[in-house]
Amino acid sequence: MANMIHESSAEHVAQGSKGHTARFGIIRDLFIFWFVIFLVVLCWTNNILVTAILIAAYGLRSYFWPNREDHALYIGGAILGPIAEIIATRVGIWQYTIPTFLNIPLWLPFAWGFATVLIIRIALAFVKK
Repeated sequence: MANMIHESSAEHVAQGSKGHTARFGIIRDLFIFWFVIFLVVLCWTNNILVTAILIAAYGLRSYFWPNREDHALYIGGAILGPIAEIIATRVGIWQYTIPTFLNIPLWLPFAWGFATVLIIRIALAFVKK
């Protein structure tokens, strides 16, 4: 009987730990998301600096919280997002103030890649139980 109580409380602690970890992941990724947006808005006139901020932010997140799936998400977002942007700017739906190539800024693929990772991770944290 005592063994069953011990096993039950161990399961409860493990589930609580998973919930705590998921909550931390949501808070961490939301903070990173808004902090990076703040920095991009603050530095938007300098394409090189914004590019460096986005690369550094993704690099730091990957270093401290590695996940191999994130790299595939990042690359997919970095390719597909800018393709849509290039098409939209080419046909005149919108334009960027300081485009670098193909009517988009240098930093845009990095922003799409990082945003893809953060949005997927935040959404999955809400779905997982």
